[in-house]
Amino acid sequence: MTSEVEISRAEISDLDGAEALYDEVCGYLADKPYNPGWRKGCFPTRENARYFIENEAMYVARIDGEIVGSVSLTYNPSADIDQQSGDNEAEQRDILYLHIFAVHPDRHRSGIGSKLLEFADAYAGKAHVKYLRLYVWEHNSVAIRAYEKNGYRCIGREDIGLGEFGLDWFRLYERRVGDKTTCIPSAYRI
Repeated sequence: MTSEVEISRAEISDLDGAEALYDEVCGYLADKPYNPGWRKGCFPTRENARYFIENEAMYVARIDGEIVGSVSLTYNPSADIDQQSGDNEAEQRDILYLHIFAVHPDRHRSGIGSKLLEFADAYAGKAHVKYLRLYVWEHNSVAIRAYEKNGYRCIGREDIGLGEFGLDWFRLYERRVGDKTTCIPSAYRI
């Protein structure tokens, strides 16, 4: 029997767990054709996690105290910590962006990703946000299927400046907040 998934805001004390999660995901993706450029020590890193934690934007999924997933939520479309300027503030806070969405490879197909997406929807609803958005590399078929399964739809294709890493085009996915019936389970601490 699998223990219950708890999702809560990440704290500085979660840095080691976040880094370990990122390293596991990067190792898993290393030889996959759908790897969106994630490489251990390059992206995502402990410093990415620190930035989002210090800005109270990172949330972690835990099972029995172990971090098994994460997502960061901001009004800024850029996940680059050097570009977190907040310009435009995503059409006056009508849009919340998901960044560095990760699930531990040993926990794939266990529903953790869907729970994190449900959490993002519930969080956005409480913040009176109208849309959730995320960028996904156009060849990351695994992530695309997961997002579409969870009610996201492609609304565009953009070059977000990662061509030097072989990541020329990204799809912009969007979901209207509350489109699915979403309740906030007691394990979610928003």
